[in-house]
Formats: sequence, C-alpha cells, structure tokens
Amino acid sequence: MAYSMSENTMQRNPDSDAINISRIMDGGTLETTEQIRSFELLRLAFFVLKLRKLDQRQGSGIEDSEYEHRSNLLRHAIFQQVLTLTDLEAKEQALQLIEACRR
Repeated sequence: MAYSMSENTMQRNPDSDAINISRIMDGGTLETTEQIRSFELLRLAFFVLKLRKLDQRQGSGIEDSEYEHRSNLLRHAIFQQVLTLTDLEAKEQALQLIEACRR
C-alpha cells in the first residue's frame, strides 16, 4: 500500500489558506508504514484545523447551509482519516492529535 505524490502536487494561491507541498521526500514515494502513518497524521491535522477555522468563522458571514455542508464534509474526512490511522495502528496518536488541534 504505497502512496506516491509527484513534485508540486499541491499548490494553492498564497492568499487563501496556503498549502505548498513540493515533495514529500526524495523519491516522492511513501514506502514504509511509518512514512505512511506520518503522512496520514499530517492529513488529519489539516482537516481538523480546517474544521476549527470554519467553526471560528461560522458566526461571521458564512450562510448556515454552506457551513453545514462544509462542516459535514470535513467531519467525514476526519472520520475516514481516523479509520485509516486505526488500520495503521495509530488510533491513539490520531485521537491525541485531534484533541491538540481543538485547543
């Protein structure tokens, strides 16, 4: 179960919640379980922090229906990440990460 990402896979406008991951590692391939686990934990942190930011902005101009839609998508992504990390034997780390990101 190896994931691979080519160079410059994720780039966004620096003005909007910038993400710029040019390379995960030299070969751009996640080969070991530890590398995959670390990457999945990083993805989980991203989703949890995006949900936190969305929750903070909810009272400032986001329509309720749009908020509910985005919130549900992020909660689903977080749930899927926890399942993935459970399979990778990192459920406890995932739960600790979620708790840390909520603070």
